[in-house]
Amino acid sequence: MTRIISDLRRCGIRSIAALGRYDYARANTGLSEHRHPGAVEICYLARGRQTYCVGEESFHLRGGDVFMTLPNEEHGTGGAPQEKGLLYWVNLLNPAATGNSLLGLAPDLSRALWRSLTRSQRRHFPGATEMQRHLDAVIRIMQNVSTPLSRIEICNRLTAFLLAVVAMRDEALNRDENGRFCGVLDHLKNNLQEPEKITVGKLAMVAGLSLSRFKASFKQETGIPPAEYVLRERISEARRRLSRTGVTVTEVAFDLGFSSSQYFASVFKRFTNRTPREVLRRD
Repeated sequence: MTRIISDLRRCGIRSIAALGRYDYARANTGLSEHRHPGAVEICYLARGRQTYCVGEESFHLRGGDVFMTLPNEEHGTGGAPQEKGLLYWVNLLNPAATGNSLLGLAPDLSRALWRSLTRSQRRHFPGATEMQRHLDAVIRIMQNVSTPLSRIEICNRLTAFLLAVVAMRDEALNRDENGRFCGVLDHLKNNLQEPEKITVGKLAMVAGLSLSRFKASFKQETGIPPAEYVLRERISEARRRLSRTGVTVTEVAFDLGFSSSQYFASVFKRFTNRTPREVLRRD
C-alpha cells in the first residue's frame, strides 16, 4: 500500500490545496462524509473501481473515470470501502476567493478556467490516460523542486490536466453513456447465479468478439480485466444478498458459484475490507 500527498504551497503554488495519490493492493476503510470549503475536488481513478456518494446519489467509478465535487459539497464513500486500485485527487481553490492566480495564469484566464470546471453538474465521466501522466510528473517533480523551471513545469502539467478534465467532461455530455458493452453487462447481471454463462469466453461470444480482442477491448473500456469485473459483480450481488434477512454465508457463496465458503470469504474481504459475517451482523 502506498499513499502520497503533496503540499504544493511549499513551492509557491497557492491555488492547489492538496494533490494526492494512493495505490492500494486491497480494500481500506471508507471515507466519512466531508467537505472541501471553497475547493473543487477532482479524482482520477486510473485502475480499479470506487463508489462515491453525494447526498442520496451514488456514483460507481471504474478504471479511467473522473469524479468531481463542487465547493462545500458533502461527500464520501457512503459506507463502501476505499477499494484496491490506483487513484489520484486534486483539490483546486477558487482563485476569486483566495485572490491568487490559478496556476500562474492571468486573472481573466484563471476565472475562465474556474468557470469551465464548475459550470456543469456532470460530476462522473470517463477520463483520459494523459491525466495520469501529468499527475505522475507533478508528484515526481515535487520530490525535488530545485529551480523556477520546476515550478513552471508543475503549473503547466496541472493546467494540462485541468484542460483534459474539461474536454473529457464536455465530450461525455455528447456521448452515449451506455457504452458498447451494455449487452455484455446486461447478460452478466442477469446470469450471476449461473457461473457457466458468465465465463470470459461466454461474454466474448455475447460481444461478438474473439477472446483476445474481447479481453483487450473490455479492459480498455472498463479499466479492469473481464475476469476481475465478473468477480466484482458477484461480490456486489453477494453484499446485497447478505444484507437481507434469512440468508447464510454458505447459501450466498454457493448460490453465486463460489467453490467454498472459505474462498468466498477471502475474496469478499479483499474487495470490501469486511467479512461476510460482518455484513450479516451490521447491514
